[in-house]
Amino acid sequence: MGIKINKLIDGNRAVSEAFILAAGYGRRLLPLTKSIPKPLVEINHKPMIEYILDALDAINIKNIYINTHYQHEKLSKFLQERRISNIHISYEKNLLDTGGGIRNLIDTSVTESILIINCDAILFDDYPYLLGSLQERFNPNKMDALLALSSPKYAIGYNGNGDFLITKDGLIIDSDSKDKLVFMGISILNTKMLDLVDREKFSLVEIWNKLIKKRACHGMVYESVWCHAGNEEAINLANEFCK
Repeated sequence: MGIKINKLIDGNRAVSEAFILAAGYGRRLLPLTKSIPKPLVEINHKPMIEYILDALDAINIKNIYINTHYQHEKLSKFLQERRISNIHISYEKNLLDTGGGIRNLIDTSVTESILIINCDAILFDDYPYLLGSLQERFNPNKMDALLALSSPKYAIGYNGNGDFLITKDGLIIDSDSKDKLVFMGISILNTKMLDLVDREKFSLVEIWNKLIKKRACHGMVYESVWCHAGNEEAINLANEFCK
């Protein structure tokens, strides 16, 4: 069902910190999220966020940042019970969107680049492989961002038309082509790029669009099955895939 790897031992990679975006309401996952936050919705009897935490442990991430809002007490309790010493949790009284949530929690003068993960991107056994590959590919001297991309045919539960095209050199370009790749919600960002938007609340999409225009946004294509767990149908499909 995927590539299993042993725990990585290289602690000297350019990206050693990660941010899990976990503050949203998860409205598209109703009724599953009526009483629990989206990160705790289970796929194959395992909360979505646990797939991510296990993968980050496997690639030796030093610090994990997580923003919370909806049902934050339940998510915080779950994370505390895991007793992971390197987790830093932020409660957002007012949602700051993806970009604002990150800038609110991390110190950009200390954290130069960070791995960013949407909690509804699930790769099952391949998660450490993809995240480790992004770590290896990211070159902070040449890249401001590196996005994980996929063909729509590999994305369980995805019904869109794709997001971006990628050149032979790995640059992401915007296009009206019908053959666009899907952004998986997993990326690495030079944190200084968060200052491209001068507002407290903003989306990472604004950052991607600015970097694409500057030809400073790169992509890496993942060629295996994964789950875009954005609605109940996708969760059911993922559960079927795991059988």
